[in-house]
Amino acid sequence: MTYEDRIKQQLLDARRELALADQDLATGTEAARVRYARALHEADIAECRAQRHAREARNHQRSWRLVAG
Repeated sequence: MTYEDRIKQQLLDARRELALADQDLATGTEAARVRYARALHEADIAECRAQRHAREARNHQRSWRLVAG
């Protein structure tokens, strides 16, 4: 599994956990609120990581074009 695949998998897992936590939030318990907050935080981290990876990949391609000239 490549780094890119792991990033995508982490993003999918985080989104899936957030959806489940959102459904569980309807119970109104403290545990559900904590689970939702944690899932939201993890989803945010995964999203930032995926965006950073995409940005670095674009920048890497751009830098090689300058060298290849």
